[in-house]
Amino acid sequence: MRNPKPEHIAIIMDGNRRWAKENNTQTILGHKKGLDTAREICIYCNQNEIKYLTLYAFSIQNWSRSSKEIDSLFALFLEFFNQKSTFIIEHGMKFNPIGRIDALDPNVKNQIYKLAEKTKNNIGTCINVAINYGGREEIIDAIKKLNNQDKSIKEISEEHIKQHTYLPDCPDPELVIRTGGISRISNYLLWHIAYSEILISEKYWPEFKVSDFQNCINEYMEIDRKFGGASNE
Repeated sequence: MRNPKPEHIAIIMDGNRRWAKENNTQTILGHKKGLDTAREICIYCNQNEIKYLTLYAFSIQNWSRSSKEIDSLFALFLEFFNQKSTFIIEHGMKFNPIGRIDALDPNVKNQIYKLAEKTKNNIGTCINVAINYGGREEIIDAIKKLNNQDKSIKEISEEHIKQHTYLPDCPDPELVIRTGGISRISNYLLWHIAYSEILISEKYWPEFKVSDFQNCINEYMEIDRKFGGASNE
């Protein structure tokens, strides 16, 4: 193996709606099946000592979807936080929401922060869940925080910006996985993935298995990572 097991993996969980359409079922059932996949992947990461997992749950751009789908999706989020998030606590994982959480409906926001508070001292895999998230918006928010500290342009460094992102204490992901066969970043973790390896799975997220996830890890571990330099061969 060229590389050790990744410390941080980020996933763009794409394909719920297309899976539902191809299986002639309701869109919300695709999202429910996708939530089951997320649970399996979270537990697998914890069992295999992957320290950080970042999941793209709902982007700022997703607000352009129909009100019916958005209402159903946030009802599903509430159901998860109220009834189905116990596995995070049971497995000693940490839940860390990232994005513009304060702009969400108060019921959703409160449940998100409640779970984060319950698990903040857990030492298992840290599950970063991006909700109402955008990569460009994250950078804008970081710059606004710096501006509030009266930093001059000349003083600002990469480290200053990093410390004001949504993931100040989290290493950049070595591996980004996108399911659903589309080769696009979709405004995801733009500051953090400058040197991440990106793997595209043709499988839709609801049909993505733990074995597919491990195959992506195995493929990553064989990549000759150059970081702008010469090959290690």
